[in-house]
Amino acid sequence: MTLAAILIQSRFRSFHEQRKFQQSRRAAVLIQQYYRSYKHSLSSLLTKKQNQAARKILRFLLRCRHRAREQRKARGPENASPGPAHSPLSL
Repeated sequence: MTLAAILIQSRFRSFHEQRKFQQSRRAAVLIQQYYRSYKHSLSSLLTKKQNQAARKILRFLLRCRHRAREQRKARGPENASPGPAHSPLSL
């Protein structure tokens, strides 16, 4: 009788510990999923900001190039100063 009680208690404790372990494992997986999702959304936000910055820089460079061309046109061919054949603004 005592051995049967010990066996039942042992199995119950084992079952109970196994359930607690599985529950903590599910909680850890859930936390990992939320963190990975947060990390992905954060990186996509940074990528979006980097793209916006790149577009803004490109727009600025194009405006500078356009202004330089307009100034050269305004000076006319006789007043054009000899400059390098390939300047950074003559893309």
